[in-house]
Amino acid sequence: MGRGGEKREARAMGDIIRVSIRREDPLSGQDSYLRTYEVETKRDMTVLEILQEIYSRLDPTIAYRRYRCGRRLCRSCEVKLDGKIVRGCATPLHPGKTYLLEPARQDSLIRDLVFDFDTHSEET
Repeated sequence: MGRGGEKREARAMGDIIRVSIRREDPLSGQDSYLRTYEVETKRDMTVLEILQEIYSRLDPTIAYRRYRCGRRLCRSCEVKLDGKIVRGCATPLHPGKTYLLEPARQDSLIRDLVFDFDTHSEET
């Protein structure tokens, strides 16, 4: 393949946001596992936008909180992004990068990225 093909391939990789999501259902008794998704986009997307895209186009079994205040106030969209708890409604992800999403509160996990608000502490 010539140089032009290499440039197209590199440009195409820059149009993808890759997200690995820790999947787990405590009631199933199975171990957690990582599942990686690739979303094609030419723009930054928030964590919630990426999750909605994954849910609607790639995997309707992913569990996450869909509510979006959009103002970083309600905390219903909290997730752990690359080890740090963030608000999904306001945290951008950039094409060409790879991210790890995990539940914000593992100790009160319901399924995948959803945790029980009644049992978590007010830390962030």
